[in-house]
Amino acid sequence: MNKLKWAALSMVIIFFSCIKEIENTTAKQQDLKEKINEDFGSQIVLGNKLENPYSVINMKKAWESLSKNSKISKNGKIETTHLYVKFMPKTEMELSILKKDSTLTLYDIPLDYEVKENGDFYHDPEVPIDQPTYQYAAIPVDKKLPSGVEYEILEELFIPDEDGDNKETSKTFASKATVGQLVDESLKLTGNLEENEVGSSLSAKSKWRPAGTIRVYDHVTRSFVGVSGVQVRARRWFTTRKGFSDNNGRYSCDGRFRRDANYSIKWDRYEYSIRSGTIGQAILNGPKRRGDWNVDLGNRTSTTVNDKQQYYALIHQGALDYYYGSRFGLTSPPRNSFLKRQLKIAARTENGKSSYVKARRIWFGADISLHAWNRRSDQVYGTIIHELAHAAHRQVDSRAYNDVVWDAYTGPCTSFNGCNNLGPTGNNNRRLLETWPTTVEIMFTTNRYRSRYGRAGYDLDNYQFQRIVDENHYTSAGWDMLDNVNQRTLYGAAFPNDRVSGYSIVQLEQALKGARTWTGWRDNIRSRYANTTEGNLNELFANWPN
Repeated sequence: MNKLKWAALSMVIIFFSCIKEIENTTAKQQDLKEKINEDFGSQIVLGNKLENPYSVINMKKAWESLSKNSKISKNGKIETTHLYVKFMPKTEMELSILKKDSTLTLYDIPLDYEVKENGDFYHDPEVPIDQPTYQYAAIPVDKKLPSGVEYEILEELFIPDEDGDNKETSKTFASKATVGQLVDESLKLTGNLEENEVGSSLSAKSKWRPAGTIRVYDHVTRSFVGVSGVQVRARRWFTTRKGFSDNNGRYSCDGRFRRDANYSIKWDRYEYSIRSGTIGQAILNGPKRRGDWNVDLGNRTSTTVNDKQQYYALIHQGALDYYYGSRFGLTSPPRNSFLKRQLKIAARTENGKSSYVKARRIWFGADISLHAWNRRSDQVYGTIIHELAHAAHRQVDSRAYNDVVWDAYTGPCTSFNGCNNLGPTGNNNRRLLETWPTTVEIMFTTNRYRSRYGRAGYDLDNYQFQRIVDENHYTSAGWDMLDNVNQRTLYGAAFPNDRVSGYSIVQLEQALKGARTWTGWRDNIRSRYANTTEGNLNELFANWPN
């Protein structure tokens, strides 16, 4: 693709796949705020600012109070151990700088405020909505702060009661009993003891480890299944303990607490982040409690996904499997690396056409806009796989991919004819562009339900029973080259004649290199890989007219 095409592709803000989506980048700030409330309407609302019991000032007051009453067994020196920091990233690249530091535990909400109303995202009202919201963290005083991101030190902290599995993080200030007394006294003096805790001797209570199980309801298995690879966070004031869920959804955090802790999930991993709609980071704020947190997302009575947290969990599972699983040897979607950032997924509560558009990130947009709301769980899972396959296709051969997108979407959608009047070239290339991710989608979903959950007869939307006249772009051709089923023989003349089999999905992906047309993909497959059925490739690809 020449530079003129690429410039036009970036500036007109059209889809790299699936459907045209026009963003009004000149909308006023108030209009965009109203859109957030209208589309998503579940933003976290903060309450009162709390007096900080872990500030150096308040800890010294608590120490003096204990000293007067001779309640301490050992002298100790109170000095700054941590800094409470507010980072103010202005761009996604600046936010990416913070997220690439694995030692930072970042929160979208300030750590010293009450939560008045729960929700699934938060964006500070001071921050323009086309910028990342502030990020809050408590960091060791001797840690070097990331360069290139503005920050403000909100308070100097003294945290003597951290109890992590990494013994190096636990420094002796005084005896455990004295530390417990000090923390209790500071909580009491700052008004942060619960009513049932006042006068109690919680300082002598044993510590507990946050743990539990995260499950999501699946419409195919008709049961709750484990959500793997979720990072669960348990926070008490400025100390966070974390743990990743296994294949059964079970997790155990890397440290202990004496009192209640706030559980939460931030729906992201290093490679990707799920947004609540268009703007905010998707969050699940759990309970404040002492003991395990077991949560089931979704419900048995609904036949489609209409619970936001169920939606996020299924999107996460698909993205996790593509990025961190074996993915059948396929190319990874774009990685988070130097001068690159996380892939952003906008989880829209709409049922329509989803899309992958790399150029959207120029306007603080998400790479993937997912519109799979009110669909079955396997369709939500399959849709995120489909869009990630578009992103991976671009990684295989970006120039060829951009050329195909131009013919399939950009050219038609910016012409007077419109997106749906493609002509032969547009039909040809849109079929290539959508058949490939459809193939990957079928591969991932059938593996998930046949292999992992033992549903031997599972078929995603029954693509093998799709008539030629019913779909000209999202075809079964890729899957037809992998399986040994001929729909024409089974179902009749209205179905594709498929006498091709025995190729691998990696071969089909590698044949995308240099493929700028539907038939170009076919020719690459034939010329690069020997197969006893290759003589029938022309017949298979000719099933769908231009």
